[in-house]
Amino acid sequence: MLPVLNINNLTKFYGSKKVVDSINLSLFPGQIYGFVGPNGAGKSTTLKMITGLVPPTDGSVRICGYSIGKNFKRAISNVGAVVEMPQLYPYLSGLKNLQLMAKFYGKTATKRINDIVKLVGMENRIKDKFGTYSLGMKQRVGIAQALLNKPKLLILDEPTNGLDPNGIIEIRNILRALAEKEKMTIIISSHNLAELELICDSIGFIHNGKIIENKTMQDIKQLVDQKQQVQLLCNYPHYSALLIKEEYKLSNIKIVGNSIILPLKDKDLAPVISFLMSKKIKIFGINKMEKSLEELYLEILNSKRPSSNII
Repeated sequence: MLPVLNINNLTKFYGSKKVVDSINLSLFPGQIYGFVGPNGAGKSTTLKMITGLVPPTDGSVRICGYSIGKNFKRAISNVGAVVEMPQLYPYLSGLKNLQLMAKFYGKTATKRINDIVKLVGMENRIKDKFGTYSLGMKQRVGIAQALLNKPKLLILDEPTNGLDPNGIIEIRNILRALAEKEKMTIIISSHNLAELELICDSIGFIHNGKIIENKTMQDIKQLVDQKQQVQLLCNYPHYSALLIKEEYKLSNIKIVGNSIILPLKDKDLAPVISFLMSKKIKIFGINKMEKSLEELYLEILNSKRPSSNII
């Protein structure tokens, strides 16, 4: 199977500053890929190079086999994108904006407008002026215009920005349906790490312009499971920690207030609780503590930083 997107050693300098550093990435039909990283990490610049909005200093981008630098029209004909904020005419209605954009793609795109408007949930407001829309509505219309040409590759920069919880769920369901039913490849750049966890098949952790780690969601779930902790509220936390350490040879036991935090998985918890109760320890509460994607990102980031010795 040929990749929909192939990036090879993609690099960008602004003056002497390297903002994107030798990125390599291949994405295949139906894959949803998330870019995770702080502001200034290089996410938006990478997306702009993929869409040809910014020329790379070095490296190449190929979309459906076509070079974005050497065969721009053929490559970009397979792409739909909303990079940063949707830039549409504020004095025209959402519908007029879509009709205007559809003319660039031909009759097929024009015929798709009503279906796409319904898909993004804007049928009741599509005839209002774009400038009167809320941020969430603008995002919906932006996604609609990105879908007009039925792209093989859809690129969305912060697609849930400004949406209420119901809107976020709707957009998530739309994107999953596009990936599963139309085999559309989707790249999402977002600060909403919890949302990326729910929608993406794989995640790229980016820092200082470099992808420091690529992981599938299955890999991430396994890492989260390995690092699961359990918090036990009890009457004698210090004594309980000492008992557990001696009986089970567990290290890394933390004491926080009236609780102990143990590096245990669910299946290993029951015998520990039974043991504590046999020692007349009262358990008042049990709380499973899982790492979030944000915590995992910070952990990966810290592991990649060079250690320094302080003298």
